[in-house]
Parts: sequence; structure tokens; C-alpha cells
Amino acid sequence: MDRRETSQLWAASESHSNFHMVDVTAKAPTRRRAEATGTIRMSPAAFALVRDRKLPKGDALVLAEIAGISAAKQTPNLLPLCHPLPLEEVSVHCDLDEPHAAVRVSCQVATTAKTGVEMEALVGASVALLCLYDLIKMVEPALVLEQVRLNYKEGGKHGVWKHPEARPDSVFVHSDRPQRLIGVKCAVVTMSDRVSEGRSEDRSGPLALEWLKDNAALVSGCHVVPDDKNRIQSVIRDLVQQGIQLIITTGGTGMGPRDITIDAIQAIATKEMRGIGEFLRQSGSLRKPSAWLSNSSSFVLDKTLIIALPGNSNAVTEGLAALSDLIPHALHIVNGGNHGEAVR
Repeated sequence: MDRRETSQLWAASESHSNFHMVDVTAKAPTRRRAEATGTIRMSPAAFALVRDRKLPKGDALVLAEIAGISAAKQTPNLLPLCHPLPLEEVSVHCDLDEPHAAVRVSCQVATTAKTGVEMEALVGASVALLCLYDLIKMVEPALVLEQVRLNYKEGGKHGVWKHPEARPDSVFVHSDRPQRLIGVKCAVVTMSDRVSEGRSEDRSGPLALEWLKDNAALVSGCHVVPDDKNRIQSVIRDLVQQGIQLIITTGGTGMGPRDITIDAIQAIATKEMRGIGEFLRQSGSLRKPSAWLSNSSSFVLDKTLIIALPGNSNAVTEGLAALSDLIPHALHIVNGGNHGEAVR
């Protein structure tokens, strides 16, 4: 085949190609994390050499961790449709499982970006396992690589996802990051005429409820009220009197004549925290310029923090993801803490 025929075949394949990177231009950067794990099994004799770091090629555990870190950073070079990401954290751990003559590898990756780091974590874990294979094979060729899987991912509109078979000692699954509201009494209130009348399904309230539960909050429930100033104020006051520490509201923050959530809460609040609303609009505008038309805000009533979000499902998911680090600190301040104290 000459050069002309080769170029014609290439052009034909290009015209019929369906391959493309996903366009993430309109998405907002959020904190992304992922953990992948896998296992390599061997004979007890080979395991003893790995454990005692006496393999002929050297310390397999240390080299595997280095190989996994390096591989995770090279993911877009290995997988053509992966977005190049500025990784902020990559860590690989090799844990010995002596009863099963196995080594379990875990790779954790984190960044702030428009797309996730699941593939980086999987590549890191896979290459760490292959590195172990390479160093062990000369003393034990009957090796088994198994159970390579994504254990955990966090970020974006889907929030937190955990593999149903994730081990209890998973670094990310049981880290304190997605458990930032342990013991905090919370409630969700959806403001909508259509939902309260049964003409529309409440989609935003359950999303806020799910986010609170993922963060280990004590959730009293999801309340639905019409766009009525007195009803909104009554529900908010009742929840505050019940000792609710955090109220997430959805709906009624737009420009329409029935969008009265902000006015209703503002009239009874102790103070308004305008910075949270500005932050939500700024982060939301990276995805959708119309976010600047939202009147989202935050208030304090007695010792209860109230965050008023739009009724749009994506706005709720992405807004809470953006506020995930601010909310615990804001609760700390509302309850008499100061900015210099760490929130755990």
C-alpha cells in the first residue's frame, strides 16, 4: 500500500469516526476525588519474599507505589479520550494480606476540575499491580490479578458514589470529608406552588436531602410549602424552634412574581450572609451564565443557618458541592466559634 492509499484510508476512517472527548466547557469545576483498588495473589513463599523485601529485583512495595503514582499522572497519554487534569493529590498504598498471600493496592486521586478522576485512580492501581507482577514473576509465575475496581468517587452533579462492596478500611469511603455534618440536625424545605398542589414532582428537595445524608447529617425530613410568605416564615420558625441547625431551601429564588423565598426569610432572619449567595452565583455562572439572575442567599435565624438555593436540580447539586467546605465552617461560626479554629 503506497502513501496515497494510506492517506485515503486515514481520511475515510476520520470521516466515519465517532470518537470525541466529552465537551465540559459549560461545567463548573468542583472538588473531585476517586479511589480504585485491586489485588495480586501469589504463593506463600513468594509472599514471604515480598513481605521481607527480599525479591531479587528489590523492594516491590515501594517501587509499585512509585509506579502507580507516575502512571496516574500519565492517564491522558494512555487513554486518548481522557481529559488532561492538574492532579492535586495522588497516593498509592500497598497493604499486605498474609492469610491470603496477597497484596492489596489502593490508589487515591484528587483534583478540582470539570470532570472526574476515576480513570486516573484505576490506572494508578492497575499499573501498581503490574509493577508488583513484574518484580515477583521471576520467583513465582503463577500470579493472579483480581478485583480491580472503582471504590469511591466524589464531585460533580452526582455527588458521592460508593461501590456496594467497598471495604470498611477504604481510605476515601470512610474519610472525614464526606462526613462533615455528623450529628448536625438538618431539614430541607421546598418552596413551590406546583409541587405543593401535586401538579409537579419535587426533584430538588430530595437531592438536597440525599446530600445531607451522604454527609452524615441528622435529617428531620423534606417539607414542601407553597410560594406564600406567611407559610414559608411559619415553617422556618417551627424548624428553628425544633432545634434544627441547618435548613436548606430550594425554589423561589428567581425573578418571577411568585419567587418570594428570599423576601420571606429576609424579613425574619437575624442577619443575611450575602457572601454565600455571591459565591453560588459566581461558581454557577461558570456552567451557566443565567446563574447571575438567581437571588440565592444565606441567612442566620437565632443559631440556625439557612441556605436558600434555586429550585433547579443541577443548581442544587452543584451549589451544595461548591459549599461543602464552607457549610461546616459557617455552622461553627454561627455557634460561637472563630475563624482561626479548625473544623473537623
